[in-house]
Formats: sequence, C-alpha cells, structure tokens
Amino acid sequence: MFGGCLDYGMGGKSATGLLTLQVYASDLSKESAFQLIAMENTSENQEIQIIPEQYQVLEKLGEGTFGQVLLAHDKLAGRSVALKLMKKEKTHQDAFVKEFKVAVYLSHHKGIITTYPYFFDNLHNYIYVQEVATAGTLEAIIVEKVGLPEYIVKRCAAQISEALFFIHNQGLVHRDLKPDNILLMDKECHNIKIGDFGLTERFGRFIPSMSHIIPYMAPELSILEPNQYLHLGPSIDVWAFGVTLYVALTGCFPWLEAVNRDHQFQIFASWKTYGEIDAPPVSWQSFTREALNVW
Repeated sequence: MFGGCLDYGMGGKSATGLLTLQVYASDLSKESAFQLIAMENTSENQEIQIIPEQYQVLEKLGEGTFGQVLLAHDKLAGRSVALKLMKKEKTHQDAFVKEFKVAVYLSHHKGIITTYPYFFDNLHNYIYVQEVATAGTLEAIIVEKVGLPEYIVKRCAAQISEALFFIHNQGLVHRDLKPDNILLMDKECHNIKIGDFGLTERFGRFIPSMSHIIPYMAPELSILEPNQYLHLGPSIDVWAFGVTLYVALTGCFPWLEAVNRDHQFQIFASWKTYGEIDAPPVSWQSFTREALNVW
C-alpha cells in the first residue's frame, strides 16, 4: 500500500470435483452468450475426477478476502500454472462464471493474462487455471516514496495502454486497474499483462456507488451518493491508468480520493483547469515534460 508523498501518511487436500465446465475459444463472441459445455456431478464422469488430480500444489502466491492464488504444477501439460480459488461463501456462482468467461474471452491478447478454458470446484471454492506471472505484480516492485525509473514506467505504459485499448474495443470496462492487477512476466517489465476481471462490465451498464473510495477511482464515480448510478464507459479505466502511472513513478498516491474535499486532488484539478503545463504542483515537479503531458 502506498501513502501520499505530501500530506498523507502510510496508511493439499485433493478437490472433489463437484462441477467441471469447459469453454472452447471458437465459440466465444461478444455479440452472443458464451456457449458452454457443462458436465454434471456424477461419480461415473472420469474427467471430473481427473482435472483436480492433475495439479500438484507447490505454494501459496497470494491470499485475500475472497480467496487465494496457488502455484501448482500441471502434471498433464508439464507446466507451472496459477490456480485461482474463490471462496463460495464470498462469491455467487454466477459472478464466478462471469469473471471466468470474460477472462477466457480476453486471453488471446498478448497483454492479458492467459486463462485456460476450464474450471472446477471443491466443497469450499470455485477454481480456475491461469498462466503464472513469474515476476509477480507491478505493485511489488514499486519502491515506496521512490517509484520506478521513468524508462521502466514508459515501457509499462505502452503495454498497459495497448491491452486497455483491446479491452475497450470489446465493449468492456476493466473497472479495477491498479498496480496489483498488472502482472509481470519479468522484473524489467518487458512483458506485462492485465489480470483480475472480477469487476469487468460492458459499456453502458449502470453501476452503483461504491461503499468506499480508493485513490484509483475516477471523480465521476467518487462523487456518487448512495443509491445513485453511473453510466459506465472507458473513462473509468483511463483515469485509473493515469493514477497507476503516477504511483509507478513516485511510489505514492497523488491523492486519497478524487473529490474536492481532498486537498491534493483540489490542487491537481485547479492546475489542470487554470495552470500551465510548465508550472505543475509541487508533487508533480519531478516529472519530465513528456511525462506531464500524459495527464
């Protein structure tokens, strides 16, 4: 977690195979429902028994409120994979299937983490399988209150923007872009990918106000009152992309919330409205002119 640099302080047991579902990439289209082949839970169905048993769990990669990610060896494919486990008590089955379908559908782009086209479950978790981000996340390599060299961030920016352009061209909004969801295949960021599509929605959907505000949240979403809704568009991701770049360059949040009651955001908004590009606020003065032009 990053604080602000100015006014802010730092804040195996084997699976039982209850359900297996396979998706074929050729059946996926954004215009129609995903065509799914589901296999019911029967003791005679051998594939249900085989899929969980083909993975040897090696270690835990991460854990959160809604589940965990495990590093495993796929004995049939002969490769390392990441198993994403989502707690059934925290996740409705429809929400899990939706996230899975979106992740598979977007997987053919080089800037999106690959999700393999099947999932299974056990007594407590829904589980799907992804490629391993061998170098972790962008958040993990950002030095707090220091950031990363501009050439590294520039390298990241080009890849993230290309992947976002692809996502938006599919009529989708990621809605949760941040350094923790930017996955690295190498520490020098030559190959990075966007992951985590749990909040992804289509353009034009009406989304409710959030229960809490985070620094990556766009102003139009941050100012929503309870029971108000926002007509969703790609600007949500574009804003989060800009905040992500700031955090990557500085190791700090530019503000805690993009609303006028936040002093740092108020200064930024005033500069963008009335100021000159060559006279940025104090917290932006270390950036090159080329970097400032991003915002």
